[in-house]
Amino acid sequence: MTKDVVSVSVGASVRDVALLLLEKRISAVPVLDANRMLVGMVSEGDLAGRSDADRVARRDWWLTLLTDVRSQQPTFVSLGARPVEQVMRAPVLTIDARAPLQEVAEMLATHDIKRLPVMQGDCLVGIVSRRDLMRAVASQTPKQKPADSLGGLLSLFTGMMQTDVRPEEAPAPEPTSPAPAAVERPPVTAGEFREFVATAEQAVNDDAETAKQQAAQARASQIQAMLSEHLDAQVWAKLLERAQAAAIKGESSFELIRFPCDLCSDGGRKIDVAEAGWPTTLRGKAAEVFARWERELRPGGFRLRAQIVEYLEDIPSLIALTLAWPAPESRGMKPEG
Repeated sequence: MTKDVVSVSVGASVRDVALLLLEKRISAVPVLDANRMLVGMVSEGDLAGRSDADRVARRDWWLTLLTDVRSQQPTFVSLGARPVEQVMRAPVLTIDARAPLQEVAEMLATHDIKRLPVMQGDCLVGIVSRRDLMRAVASQTPKQKPADSLGGLLSLFTGMMQTDVRPEEAPAPEPTSPAPAAVERPPVTAGEFREFVATAEQAVNDDAETAKQQAAQARASQIQAMLSEHLDAQVWAKLLERAQAAAIKGESSFELIRFPCDLCSDGGRKIDVAEAGWPTTLRGKAAEVFARWERELRPGGFRLRAQIVEYLEDIPSLIALTLAWPAPESRGMKPEG
């Protein structure tokens, strides 16, 4: 396992986490509370809720957007200010420091995850990843000849997994022996290289499919939460305060809520084509925002605009309800009809 664990504290912003991931060149960190107790895990994929295509691309571009306070893109400015507890994954799967490698491998495979926090009682003592696992196995596996098949390597790996090596125990290096005389390598073929390419492409496709499934699960959880959550008076008052702050800055609108199109009973179709009666399709928290506007703000001249703000493969994905107020009339200009 990796014993020098980089972590963040509850309350850290998404921007702070993105800076840390960029600086340390890592892909995830544990989240600890004030008592240094493990409360969550956050990866680069959790920070901005990227699309499936983004998950298999380089992460530097959007991590940089999250960390760049000069960015003029409101979406990333808003995302970067969110506390890490809003995006972290909890509860966290963990492994005991005395667990054998076989148990580590089974948990990583069963839950389709890349890393596990290693615990000693209630104390976090390390992180064990797929790479750590392979390194431990490789250090105890005899080197294979080039002609050995992939099946033979998997067999050796399976055999290693049946040992009682534990993640906290770093394997001792084998004594080195004098280098053997050079052996003539068999000729390489283009067919072998094509197999390498096919294997790499399959790995990318597998990662993309896994990311797609995880995104679908996260979306379903978000929809379920927004169906059951209620817009209480305190949250509504806070939204109005932020809208007022936007007006003070000279803006003429403020986004009240953003939600998946699936929260609408018709998947957002009426909003997409600006069809009358779209408010009747709203459900859950979005419906409560509309009701509050209609009851409290509409009489005061405020408008509410619904629009699709994100499409995935030409299909509506995200909807925003935006509060708007008339801009002041410019001198010499007639008011709009």
